[in-house]
Amino acid sequence: MDVRGRRIASAPASPRSVAECVSGVLTRNGAVLVEKRRADDEADPGLTFLPGGHVEPGESLDQALKREMREELGIRVEKTTLLLVRLYTASNGERQRIHYFHIIAWKGRIRSREAETVYWESEFQNLSDAVERRIVRTLLGQSSRRFTIGSVRSVRRFGSSSVFGFSFFC
Repeated sequence: MDVRGRRIASAPASPRSVAECVSGVLTRNGAVLVEKRRADDEADPGLTFLPGGHVEPGESLDQALKREMREELGIRVEKTTLLLVRLYTASNGERQRIHYFHIIAWKGRIRSREAETVYWESEFQNLSDAVERRIVRTLLGQSSRRFTIGSVRSVRRFGSSSVFGFSFFC
């Protein structure tokens, strides 16, 4: 079942609601693009995550992913595949259902438009979230041992401008 075109009815209305979110996984030469959140962000300040954001009411997952990547990174998403959907609770208590997409093809020059910085990270243990570390390791087909022994951190910075559970999609 292709869920990318599914429209989301509305944003969460109560503390018990779940916000629909999307996240893009961009990879290059064994590294993944990550963003370090600003220290003044309402949720998860200063932490390092895969880039993404909220789905707006009436927006499909595909539309939300393309909009978020344009707004946050300045790129145009061309080809994606759904990797995983999971539930997450942000540090501010917001419950989120995050739809992770591997962004296979994109156009444009990557630059940080919202986060403190975005950069290519090859030391995946530096991602703040264990599930996101597993997503990247699985996607790149690398074992966790490779990340802790003999890894060389390749960082290119692009300037400033509690898990409930998860399901894998094949």
